[in-house]
Amino acid sequence: MTVNSSLGTFTRSSNAAAGTPRLYLREDELDNGVSMILGAAQKLKSATSAQRKAFGLTWSETRCLLQAMGQSIPVLVMATALDLTKQTILKTLEALEGRGLILRTNDTQDGRRKLVTLTQEGLVLAQDLALALRVCLAGAYKGAGSEAVAGCDKVLTILTQTQNPPSRSGPTS
Repeated sequence: MTVNSSLGTFTRSSNAAAGTPRLYLREDELDNGVSMILGAAQKLKSATSAQRKAFGLTWSETRCLLQAMGQSIPVLVMATALDLTKQTILKTLEALEGRGLILRTNDTQDGRRKLVTLTQEGLVLAQDLALALRVCLAGAYKGAGSEAVAGCDKVLTILTQTQNPPSRSGPTS
């Protein structure tokens, strides 16, 4: 896929001579895509609202529980994966630990690092949250069909693996 990012030159076309269609997206189409992705994220977040309300969980706490599901994870690795500041992750983990949902232990291989592990209660809650998210996503995937799922997965993989998305305004430093 090619996106023409020059200002004012967004058009759709296909180039049969090149062997594959080329896709040029207009700004309104990109804006619509962003809006749909943000709406989908909100829909997934809403899928967990009953559990979050019942346990008094913030969205950051929910994301931490899901991130730690099935593994012990270093605090700073979790912070990076969730794009949370060190201060925010520490405050969030303190709240989860206070409710008995996680344990923070010293890493046996690197004493400077703390590992986050779910308690049994934390694991049960994380599995319940994950199920709610899976049901929501499965319904959308089923309605879209396998080709659309593959395309969606490809777009989201590229988005989530991009380290520094390009900026139109350039560096701000």
